[in-house]
Formats: sequence, C-alpha cells, structure tokens
Amino acid sequence: MSQTWKLILLVAVVGILVLFGLGLGNDPRHIPSPLVGQPAPEIRGDNLGGGDPVVLSSYRGRWVMVNFWGSWCVSCISEHPHLIQLYAKVRNRKDFAIIGVDFKDTVAGARAFLARHGDPGYPQAFDPGQKVAIDWGVYGAPESFLVDPQGIVRYKQTGPIYEGWFEKVVVPLMNQWQVKQ
Repeated sequence: MSQTWKLILLVAVVGILVLFGLGLGNDPRHIPSPLVGQPAPEIRGDNLGGGDPVVLSSYRGRWVMVNFWGSWCVSCISEHPHLIQLYAKVRNRKDFAIIGVDFKDTVAGARAFLARHGDPGYPQAFDPGQKVAIDWGVYGAPESFLVDPQGIVRYKQTGPIYEGWFEKVVVPLMNQWQVKQ
C-alpha cells in the first residue's frame, strides 16, 4: 500500500473516531423544542376531574409545569409517584402550579390510570385528538414543560421527572428568570 493511501486511511479512521467521541457526549433523550423561549400555546381542555375546563392562560402570573401523559405510557407509571410528591410540595405555593394533559387516550383509560396510580390533585386536561400535544410539539410521553409567569416556555423535560427534579431543575430556572426580570 502506498504512503498516500495509508495517510488517507489514517485520516479517515481518526475522523470516524473523533465523530464517535463527540457523539458519546450527546444525550439521546434530549429532543430540543422550538417552543423554548416562545409564548406557550394555549391549553383548553375538558377537566378529567369534572368542573371547569383546564385553561393555561388562567394561570398567568404563576410558573406552570405542563405535564403530557397517557394511560398507555409505561414511563408515565414510573413518573406518577414523583408527580404526586411534587404536587404535595408545591400545592400551597402562590407562584407555581401544575397541570396535566392526557393525550391520545380515552376518558375511561385516563380515569382508570388515575384511580389505579393515584390522583395527584392538580387539574388534568383531556386531549383525545392530540391537538394540544401537536401544538406543543410533543413527541411522546411523558414530556413536561415549564412556563414562566408571562406565558413563555422556559424549559422542556423529555422523559419522566424524578425525585429532586424540582429542586435541581425548576428552582434554579425560576431564580434565573426572576433575576432577569
């Protein structure tokens, strides 16, 4: 093999190794959202718990976590106890609220899920035709978004939230945006 071909082969192998190395640093669960930094699309849906419809704009002036889920979602089962614990922590806060959006589901399936795994206590909008989920660019479930008091999406969480998520992710974001305003 000539020196030229050896050099070309060496450069190709090194290039492939560099690309591979760069790829190892990426989180395959991170799916960026074009909504971050943009006004949150309105949410208006029937409340699975009955009563008034769930309307996102009625929460203006508060931070809102919007959690998309479905009774068909296996990861939503593992996330659910953390949502119940999170709501127990924040239910009396005047600056933070949580709303759920059940999509691509049936009312019976959603209510059975909540009966089986526990009703977290916050409003749950029903989105059977996925219109709200499509407006938000949801790829799957669970996905959560953090909306600031002015109605701007500040963060997207792909996959389940976890114990300590509020303190690790949400509180620093709230503090960061409070300082900027």
